[in-house]
Parts: sequence; C-alpha cells; structure tokens
Amino acid sequence: MTAAGIARLAGVGRAAVSNWRRRHAGFPKPVGGTEASPSFALAEVEEWLRAQGKLAEVPLRERVWQQVAGHPAGAVTALVHAGCALLLVRDRSAAWPPLAALPDERLAEVLPVALEETLTERLGPGRAVLTPAPGALAVSLPLLRGAAELAADTGARQAFEFLLGRHLDANPRQYTLTPPGPAALMAA
Repeated sequence: MTAAGIARLAGVGRAAVSNWRRRHAGFPKPVGGTEASPSFALAEVEEWLRAQGKLAEVPLRERVWQQVAGHPAGAVTALVHAGCALLLVRDRSAAWPPLAALPDERLAEVLPVALEETLTERLGPGRAVLTPAPGALAVSLPLLRGAAELAADTGARQAFEFLLGRHLDANPRQYTLTPPGPAALMAA
C-alpha cells in the first residue's frame, strides 16, 4: 500500500503520512516500491494506525481495494477474479451465500464450476474471459469474499466500477481509455 493509501485509510493528507514516517520510529518500514514511492504492508500499517489511535476499522472499500492492489498475481488478475465473482453474485444471487459458507479449500474447488456456468450463460461458450482455475482462485478467496460483501452494500456493478476506477486512477499512464462516444459506437 502506498502513502496515498495510508492517508485514505487514516482520513488524512499525504503530508501527514510523511510526517509520521519521519517522527515515529515505529512506523512500518517499506516492503517494496521505490525510495520516492515506497509501498507498505497493509497489516503492519493497520496495526500501527490502531496503536496510534488513528484507525478504528478499515473501511470495507479500502480493504477490498488493498487486496486488489496487493494481489500476488497482480491487480489485473485480481480484477478479473473479482469481476467474475461479482458477475456470479449479480446474475445468480442465490448461488453465492451457500458458496460463501464453504471453507476456503472447498470453495476454491467448487467456485470454478459456478463461475464457468455464469460466464458461459452471460458471455457464451466462445468467450474471451477464461474461468479461473482452482489454484489461481485460492489466493483470491479473501478478495472474492470481500468483493461480494462490498456488492451486498453497494451493488455488484458499483463494487466493480469502484475497483476498476481505483485501479485506473492508480495507474494513469498504463491505460488510454476510449471516450464514451466511440466506446458506445464500438459496443453497438
């Protein structure tokens, strides 16, 4: 997580995070990134913020976003997995609660079948989106559970729009978006 992410969690500006890093020896050490833009471990940051009385609970949106941003296979894979799960939650809302009640190991085994059915029903058998394999989904389960919880609060579409929008905002130089007019024409 970046300094901007820490600032969002704590409800402060980025300058406050820079001050905390300089003034508090116990502030978490960077785990990656660059010297100019270090990244920190979410769990360590949460622990430090709580110990300082600066955080009571991480908002669900921020927790899910941090799971996307810190996904071991990368944010794009995380967004694909979350998008597939959110499509399942939206299109087959009765299917998710029994799946969510399963232990992680079992969920990783059976979720691909439910996703395959949902994706095929929605996009057809010759679709470009492949169903994630059980092994790939296993590392995404906390994210998928969080995304489904976020969808229960905001709606599946809004949950995905938030995650995708945050990803695009965090990586503005990596993507060129097609303006709405040409995009609508292409989709027609």
